[in-house]
Amino acid sequence: MLIRFTKGPVTAHPDLLACERPDGTGTAAAMPKQAILPHDAFHFVVEKTLGWRDAFFGQIAAGASLADTTARFHPVKKSPAPPPRVRQIEALIACLEAEQWGGASDPAAFLAKLTAACRRSRVKPPPLTPDDLVRVRLALREFGAAWRPLTPGKSLERIF
Repeated sequence: MLIRFTKGPVTAHPDLLACERPDGTGTAAAMPKQAILPHDAFHFVVEKTLGWRDAFFGQIAAGASLADTTARFHPVKKSPAPPPRVRQIEALIACLEAEQWGGASDPAAFLAKLTAACRRSRVKPPPLTPDDLVRVRLALREFGAAWRPLTPGKSLERIF
């Protein structure tokens, strides 16, 4: 599946995310801006790097729309709790986003933070080794190095 991350105008709130499946179908949606990488970029990098085909982009590749998948991953407060993999990846991404804002910690400290975040989400931590963390961090740096210099209207395309 081709994934296109398009940078929106500096003054506009959203960037754009579009997914094109091999069968020609697709889905697109606004992607809220962050001063760091877009949240959905974290999903892409983590899921691609770790081979998680049952998370956000895996559901989209299987035919779900971005709107429906986003609603499942970020339910309103009164909704039932999302499935375990959803809670695991959201906890992992929250920890990775925190690193983007405040700097990386050593792998043992990161895994302790991830365990605490998963405990708050009432889910066991995903299987993540220190080597996995190194690979994810490197992939995030590479994605960021390609994303940050893009000017508004320009896209970054990746295959999932």
